[in-house]
Amino acid sequence: MTSTFHGLQTAYKGLMAQQRALQTTGHNIANANTPGYTRQRVNFNASQAFPAPGMNAPSIAGQIGTGVDVESVQRVRDEFLDLQYRGESSRAGYWAKMHEAHIRMEDIMNEPSDSGLGIVMDDFWRAIEVLADNPSDKSAREVVRQQGETLADTYNYIVDSLTSVQQELKHELDGTTKQVNTLLEQIHNLNEDINRLEPHGYLPNDLYDERDRLIDELSELIPIEVKYAENQPKDNRHPTALGPLEIHLKNSNGEESKILDADGVSKMTVHESAGVVESIRFEGNIEMDIPSQHGKVAALVESYGYITEEVDAEGNAIVQGVYPEMLDELQSMMEGFVTAFNQSHREGQGLNDSTPNNFFTFDQQNNRLGIDNAINNLDNIAASGSGVSGDGSNALALSNQIEQLQESYRAIVGEMAVATNNAARMDYTSGVRQSTIEQNRLSMSAVSLDEEMVNMISFQHAYNAAARQITMIDEMLDRIINGMGIVGR
Repeated sequence: MTSTFHGLQTAYKGLMAQQRALQTTGHNIANANTPGYTRQRVNFNASQAFPAPGMNAPSIAGQIGTGVDVESVQRVRDEFLDLQYRGESSRAGYWAKMHEAHIRMEDIMNEPSDSGLGIVMDDFWRAIEVLADNPSDKSAREVVRQQGETLADTYNYIVDSLTSVQQELKHELDGTTKQVNTLLEQIHNLNEDINRLEPHGYLPNDLYDERDRLIDELSELIPIEVKYAENQPKDNRHPTALGPLEIHLKNSNGEESKILDADGVSKMTVHESAGVVESIRFEGNIEMDIPSQHGKVAALVESYGYITEEVDAEGNAIVQGVYPEMLDELQSMMEGFVTAFNQSHREGQGLNDSTPNNFFTFDQQNNRLGIDNAINNLDNIAASGSGVSGDGSNALALSNQIEQLQESYRAIVGEMAVATNNAARMDYTSGVRQSTIEQNRLSMSAVSLDEEMVNMISFQHAYNAAARQITMIDEMLDRIINGMGIVGR
C-alpha cells in the first residue's frame, strides 16, 4: 500500500525538474549571442515506478508513478555537421588566403591600366619609333633615354613591391604559427579541465562549447581530424560525457599524425632555407604536406615560397610559390630583353661614330634594371645601322626587341589573371559551401529566442501545476490530520 505522502514527493520532483528546465532556458537566452554557444536541452525521464518487482512487493492494481528525474542537461549538436564544417573550413581558409595573395599581386602589377608596366613599354616603343624617323633629333633621343629610365624605375618598383608583400606574408606566417600553437595549448588545457570534471558525473557543456570553438578556429589554419579518446576510465562519468579528445594532422595521402592528446601538444615550427620555407614540422618528427590546398598556413607557405623535392639541371632545389615564381618570371623576361636589346644596340652606331655601348644594365643578384652610364651622352644612343645621316634602321631593330618584351609581359599578366580568377572562383565556392554547412549547424545548435520563450511558458505552466498539486495534497493532509476523528467531541 502506498504512503499518504506519496503524491507530495511526486509533485516535489516535478517542481524541481521544471525549475531546472527554466534555469537551462534562462542560460540559453543569456547566451543567445555568445560565439560558439550551443543551446542546451534538459532530458527528463520518468522515475522508477512503485512497487519495484520482487517477491515481497505489495499486491496492488499496477505500478504507481513516482514522478520525474532530470537525466541530463545535453547540448543539441550534430557531430557529423562539425566534421563537415571543419573539413570545408580548412579548404575555405586556404582559398581565401590564396585569393587575397593573388589580389595583392594584381594590385601591384596594375594591368591593364594607364600607369602599369605595359603602358610604360608602349611609351618606350613609341619613343624608339619616333627616333627611327628622326635619328639625329636631340629631343627624340632625350625622350628615348627618359622613357628607358621610366621603364627601369617602373620595373624596379614592381619588383620591390612584390618582394615587400612576400616579406609581409612571411611575417603573417610567423604570426599564424604562433596562433596554431596557442590554440593547441588552449585546447589541451580545456581537455584537462574537462577530464577533471567528468569523473564526478558532470557534463561540462560550456567547456565543450569553448573547446569546439577553438577547434573550429584551428581547422581554418591547418588540416585536422578530431577523434575522441578510446578506452576512457570506467568511473562515475555520465554515459553521454565526451571525454578528452585527440587532434590529428591530416596529410594529402590520407595519413594522420597525432599532434594533441592527453599527454601534451606537438608544437609547430617553420624551417627556412635560402629565404623560403623548407618544411613545416611538429614535434615528434611530424611533417606537414606542402602543397596541400588545406588551411591558411599552407596558403601562406605557397604564396611566400617553398623548396620542392625536385632539382634543376645544376642540382639546385627548385623553389615554387606565387610570389617567387612571379619574381623569377619577371627576372627571366627582363634579363632576356636586356641581353637582346643591348646586343642590338651594340650592333648600331650613334652620332659622331661613337663606339658600341650597352643601353641597359641588369643586376641579376638583386633583380634590378638600370640605364648604362654611357647613355647619359645622348650621342651614344645607337639609332643608325650604317652610320649614314638619317639612317634609323637600328632603332627599328630595337623596337622589335621591345615588341618581344611586350609579348612576354602580356603572357605573364595573362597567366596571373587566370590564376587569380581560379582562386576567386574556388574562394567563392568553398565560402558558399562553408556558409551552407554553418547555417545547417546554426539551425540545429543556435539559440532561437522564439523557441526558448515557448519553452519558458511551457515549463512555467508545468511548474505552477506542480506547485498547485503540492497545495492540493497539503489540503488533503490537513483534512486527514485536523478534520478526521473529531466526531462526538
